[in-house]
Amino acid sequence: MSYSVDPPQVLSVAERLRGCFDDLDEVATSLRRAVDAVAQALARATSAHVGFVEVADARVDLAHRIVGRGRSAIAALQSAVLAYVTADTEMAATTGMHSAAVEGRGNPFDPTVFGKRRL
Repeated sequence: MSYSVDPPQVLSVAERLRGCFDDLDEVATSLRRAVDAVAQALARATSAHVGFVEVADARVDLAHRIVGRGRSAIAALQSAVLAYVTADTEMAATTGMHSAAVEGRGNPFDPTVFGKRRL
């Protein structure tokens, strides 16, 4: 079957992106551990501790939100590709049934006859 988009290629890109988001999740988790360690080291220096936690926590939370939204987008893309392929399969089946129903009158989709007035 021929598609206007290449579903296997789209799904392949989605899988590579999923791997990138998995890597980013590992980095964000490591970043969280590092931030916690630095925050603990700065616990005695109250003003530095508060400022560091305020800035660093926002960055770590952003990384985790990027991962979550990225994974959601990939899941939505995969669902859309599946719906596209399913709809195309249904259309092909419907066209095949219509073609079989009019077989006695010739193929209505034949480019040599399509659009010509029939007698």
